[in-house]
Amino acid sequence: MTQLLIDADFTLFQACSAVEREAVFTNEAGASVHILNSAFDEALDTFERQVQGHIKRLKGEEAVLVFSGPNNFRKEVWEDYKANRKSVRKPLCYWPIIDHLRADGKYRVVSEDCLEGDDYIGILATRQSPVDRVIVSEDKDMQTLPNVKIWRQDKLVETTPESAEEFWLYQTLMGDSTDGYAGCPGIGPKSAEKVLMQAGDPWENVLQAYRAAYAKDKDPSKSKWLGRTPEDLALLNARLARILHHTDWDSKARRPILWEPPAA
Repeated sequence: MTQLLIDADFTLFQACSAVEREAVFTNEAGASVHILNSAFDEALDTFERQVQGHIKRLKGEEAVLVFSGPNNFRKEVWEDYKANRKSVRKPLCYWPIIDHLRADGKYRVVSEDCLEGDDYIGILATRQSPVDRVIVSEDKDMQTLPNVKIWRQDKLVETTPESAEEFWLYQTLMGDSTDGYAGCPGIGPKSAEKVLMQAGDPWENVLQAYRAAYAKDKDPSKSKWLGRTPEDLALLNARLARILHHTDWDSKARRPILWEPPAA
C-alpha cells in the first residue's frame, strides 16, 4: 500500500490563491472600488484535482492531508520564527475548505495543535510501518528526514541517514531567511560545504565554525549573535532547522522533544 503524506498547507494555499478574482465597481461618488472574491466550489475543485493528480501520478492508495496547528512550537524556541510572514494573509476560502474537508471524510485530515504540518509529516514518515509512504511537499527541509521518499519539483527524491544529516547541518550553518533564522554569521554556501566535508564529528565541526565566526567578530555583542554564546546559537539554529522525527515527539504529553547534542 502506498500512502501519500501531503503538505496540505501549501497545496490548499496554492489552489485558493489561483481562483481569487478582482471585481471593480464605481461607487456613488464616482470612485473605483476593488473587491476580491472567490468561489468556494471552484477553489475546492482546484484543490481536489491537485490531490487526485498526486494520487494518480504516485499510485497512492490513501492520501493524508496534513495541516499545521495554530500554535507553532518553534515560536517558543525562537519568538521571531517566521515573523516575516505575519503580514501574509490566507487566501479566500482557505479556512472554510479545511472545515469542509474535515466534515466530508473523503480524505484523512490531520493536524496537531503545536506542530507545523511539516513536523507532523516528519513524525509519520519516520515511523516504522509496512506502508510505503511518499511525502508530497515542495519544502526543501523535508530532505532533513532520513530514509524517506519525497515528491518535490516533479521528481522523486529519496534520502539516506547520511544525506539527511548533511542537509540538516547545512541548514544549521546557513539558516533560512524565509523562516526567519540566520544560521552562523559570516557563513556562505561554499564555507558551509567545507565545514561539512571536514573529517571528524559533524556536530563538533559545526560548533567549531560558530566558535571561529564568534572569535573573528570585532563586536559579537551585536544583534546577529542574539546575546548568545556560539554554542547556544548553533543549538538554536539546529532546532529550528530540524523537521521532527518520530523520536522527537512525546505522544503522551503531545509535545516535541527538542533535539539535544550528543554527550561529549
